[in-house]
Amino acid sequence: MTKIITLYNNMGGVFKTTTLFNLAAYLSKNGKRVLIADCDPQCNATELFFASSEFGDDPSLELPGTSIYKALQPRFNGVAGQIDPQNVELIESSIYKNLFLLRGDFEFSMAESHFANSWNLAITEDIFEKNTYVVLYRLLHGLGDVHKFDYILCDVGASTSAITRMAVLACDGFFMPLTIDRFSNQAVHVLGRVLEGWIKKHKLISNTFEPFLLRSFPGNPVFLGGIIQDFMIQNIPSHKWELKIQESLKTTFFSEDICRIREGLNRDYPFVARIRDTSTLAAVAQMFGCAIFDVRREYTAEASSTGSAFIGVAWAEWEKRKNEYLEEIKKIAEALP
Repeated sequence: MTKIITLYNNMGGVFKTTTLFNLAAYLSKNGKRVLIADCDPQCNATELFFASSEFGDDPSLELPGTSIYKALQPRFNGVAGQIDPQNVELIESSIYKNLFLLRGDFEFSMAESHFANSWNLAITEDIFEKNTYVVLYRLLHGLGDVHKFDYILCDVGASTSAITRMAVLACDGFFMPLTIDRFSNQAVHVLGRVLEGWIKKHKLISNTFEPFLLRSFPGNPVFLGGIIQDFMIQNIPSHKWELKIQESLKTTFFSEDICRIREGLNRDYPFVARIRDTSTLAAVAQMFGCAIFDVRREYTAEASSTGSAFIGVAWAEWEKRKNEYLEEIKKIAEALP
């Protein structure tokens, strides 16, 4: 059965798209069929996915495949009660077998009003809004069933928008990526209140579906753990913020009835991975549309002041950092349901 997963933090700059793409690449290389669903109107996951193809070099080319907005448009226009996943064309990665994309769409921002209306009106007897409320969940699971995906990874915006809300509620579980600073510490508390409100309202809405012989969806994603991003070794202030965030996660997600917690997640240390600063590696990987752990030696010419690929000690350090990154991505994969 397909599992739908997201990385979510309402605060930006926490490397959620980068980590999600690398996790997807890792899973696909290890025998899993994976779909990236770009649910963010900024379309960063789509940009990264196509960077390895001719579409990454020529922005004037029309992208192949069905965009998420075009896929859902028949429901928004009232033409269809639900979307037939057979009519949605997905794109397979040019470099990773078994990795596919439901591409993003800048026009998907227009879905904000549709999902906002369904959030407010699906609790009433309005069948149109009830069907709109469940359309994204139905689409994702329909694609999972048709294409036999093991995982669908949803890239969502760093917001509490109606689009993000519907995508997060449609997921089976979520990781929370965090930089170790004051802002992430505050984001933990904000996200706790946000999720609690979403899940409670979803239950109220779902309770109105049965008399109309409609099925809702669980709407209660499991907290899979925190992911520390961009940390620096031997940085004492950062270490102190890590301890504060650790305590905030414990008091927010474990002490209150907000959402379900992954079985086996360490209450005293609820982080599943600690990812070091990868700025240069990530920038080079983006140029070639590959995972950070798949950066080749010849690619390092893009990071060299001489234009020549790294050799010797310089390349050995890059390989070390690549392997360190890969080990952390493995830990995230191992925490998946």
